[in-house]
Amino acid sequence: MKAILETAVAQPRFSMNQIYLVIRQNAAPHHLALYQAIQTALGEAASRKVIQGILRFAFFIEPVKTPKIESTKFAVRWGLEISSSDPRFASYMDCLAIYDQLLIEIQTMLEDEVQRQLLHAFTDQSLIAYELPLDYVVRNRDQPIHRPENILFFWDDLPHKVAGLRKWLRGSSQSGFFKAAYSKIVVKSYLTDRVLTGEHKTNREKRWETHPGSVHFALRRDCLEIELALISQLCYFADFPRDLQQQLEEQGLLSLAQLQESGLIIGTERVSRCPITLEPLSFVEFRAELLAPRHGKATYQVGHIHPLKAVSDNPYVGHTGKNISWISAQGNRIQGEYSVAETRELIIRISQNYQATGLIH
Repeated sequence: MKAILETAVAQPRFSMNQIYLVIRQNAAPHHLALYQAIQTALGEAASRKVIQGILRFAFFIEPVKTPKIESTKFAVRWGLEISSSDPRFASYMDCLAIYDQLLIEIQTMLEDEVQRQLLHAFTDQSLIAYELPLDYVVRNRDQPIHRPENILFFWDDLPHKVAGLRKWLRGSSQSGFFKAAYSKIVVKSYLTDRVLTGEHKTNREKRWETHPGSVHFALRRDCLEIELALISQLCYFADFPRDLQQQLEEQGLLSLAQLQESGLIIGTERVSRCPITLEPLSFVEFRAELLAPRHGKATYQVGHIHPLKAVSDNPYVGHTGKNISWISAQGNRIQGEYSVAETRELIIRISQNYQATGLIH
């Protein structure tokens, strides 16, 4: 199996489907029994995606290529691309232990109909390749992160809400808009920006596969929470179709109270506002822009409440659902490198200065 994986990443084009087929053809009896049990529970198509997702997570990583920092390339965790002193490094035996652990765990979980439905929802509504509710327990910065004891499936309310919203919105009367919106949200939620300075350079890596010591690292759960926050806030933009909004609330997929509590919606109103200018964010305007984009123009953007400056586990500082929001282009320019709170204090001080000098009344 090790030789199959190493051969795959050495090819000019990486093919997970080809790896899956070769591994199944050469499977050890205990692995073959697990594959067949998963297929019996989920069916051929879904089981193939789930097993490929486990393969992808257990053995592979997709680091940015150096020195140009222009694209990513698949590698095995024990390959030359990852130094043995890097927290992301893992030996083949560690990866194999993770693989075995996940196959056994998911076989047990598939006895639950709710969990089977969630896996079907993820395979049917995936936004990124090989997507599963699978994550690290903790973010190890100085110790190895990719270890069997630090891996978990998460089956709580979060992945159910995310998958449920994807299904409803992509199948709604606004499906064209939401397909475009999700394309934007995927990049902002799950992939790193292009960063060419500092110790950890990044460019469109999966957030949970960049170096854990980077400010751009995020657990997969954090990325799902960001997707949920951005989609939920978007569903309260001014002029958003009220009937669709009401359906989502009735299904328990939208929570106005949670958005108000997090500060993504101000006060008791039902309208998302730019956190800097406090002007309502317009669904009609955003939809027109997404469906007929103009190069270099983005009226509405995604910004961090506190800019990513320091490595921290504080959910209000890092790349998390509590630290991200839609923001107008004008608001984003005004905010610059400051936090929203610092920017608001500056705006108030400027306003007071104008009043004090009699320039405004």
